[in-house]
Amino acid sequence: MKRNWVLILLFIPMLTFTANAEAITLSLDEAVKLALDQSLNLKKSAIDLAQTEYSANRLWSEIFPNFSLNAGLTFLPSTPLLTDPGFSYNDEAVAYSINFGISLSLNPSLNSSMKRIELAYRSQLLSYENAGKQLEIQVIKSFLSLIARKENIAYLEESLILAEHKLGQDSIARRTGQLSELNLLNSRLSVETARYNLISARGNYQNALSEFLALLGIDTGTDIILDGSIEIAPVLSDPEQLILEYLPKRPDVISQRQTIERLELSKNVTSLNSRSPTLELGTQWKGDSKIKGPFSENLSGSLTLRIPIDSWIPGTRQNQNIRAANAEVEKARLDLQNTENQAKTQIRSIISNLHNTWASLEIARLRVEVAESTVEASDEGFRKGLVEFRDLEDTRNKLSDARQQLIQGELSYKSLLLDLAAALNVDWKTLIRGMM
Repeated sequence: MKRNWVLILLFIPMLTFTANAEAITLSLDEAVKLALDQSLNLKKSAIDLAQTEYSANRLWSEIFPNFSLNAGLTFLPSTPLLTDPGFSYNDEAVAYSINFGISLSLNPSLNSSMKRIELAYRSQLLSYENAGKQLEIQVIKSFLSLIARKENIAYLEESLILAEHKLGQDSIARRTGQLSELNLLNSRLSVETARYNLISARGNYQNALSEFLALLGIDTGTDIILDGSIEIAPVLSDPEQLILEYLPKRPDVISQRQTIERLELSKNVTSLNSRSPTLELGTQWKGDSKIKGPFSENLSGSLTLRIPIDSWIPGTRQNQNIRAANAEVEKARLDLQNTENQAKTQIRSIISNLHNTWASLEIARLRVEVAESTVEASDEGFRKGLVEFRDLEDTRNKLSDARQQLIQGELSYKSLLLDLAAALNVDWKTLIRGMM
């Protein structure tokens, strides 16, 4: 018996350690880091970024000359096959040749081509950084949503406990003849309704949690404790001042400006290739010999200046290509104006929604306080027989609705803060600290 107790005492700490080891406390920053590390899209984008960076660091390749080396062997010298004097193989005519050449082509479009490569790297870097920020916002929103769901579940559990407690009291009152059958049935209905709401909320929470864990690369069955939140404060900033300061820093605006720059560079490349002279420099060394003959070799060089004419004639294909490139640049400038207008509208809308949501939160907090006081007074009146059961149930439902609306309102406000940080291209922590 003593031995069994010793084993039990040794085994209990092991169980406790195992249970604690399975539960993972996850902070907001840790969740974001896990998501960034596990994102396959970011990994693919990083590969593209590395490739464009490699090209941008080797712009000299655009003017690097072309080298060629050719070797040939004439193993069957020229001979008739069907005509006189007939097929004959002359081994003395078997020959070989070696050619080595260097060529270089120079055009004013080379400068624009190099700038276009550098621009491709900057565009890819912007896309990579923006994708990381968008993923961070998504993870934070999911994180906060799960906490809100968990808090709502706690309120629903409390409501179920109160309803079951009330059912127990009503059952006793019914057995002693102090309560009608209708009131007891209503009390049972309240319990089942509270249980249904709780089960539904738990199911939705588990589904959302599974998606969140998959986003972080964590096994679905892992026990997670979410630790962290976002402090909220009223936004007092003027939207027009924010637009003036942060609009040029938005990724979509920067990306559209880069699109204009890329199209202008492409237009320059097209125009210069079609209208500017091209200087071609080439050098070739050639050696050849027959197998049974002396070896001979020669070196040659050429310098060629090519001047295109077609593009200067209206209506030609080259001329149309230049006109099309100009048209693309003009359309891109119009797209930039549209992007800026949409960005301004978005920032103004988010600021307006933040102000409205903050005002609603103040009312929601007051509603919760009033609802809690009303429930307490209704419970007291019901025990004294001064309040009907239906009225008591209504006050409890109003308290539950007020709590849920407050939770949802706070979550919406935090989500809007994250949207504002993304719209301004500002770190959300910096934005919130600036409002505190």
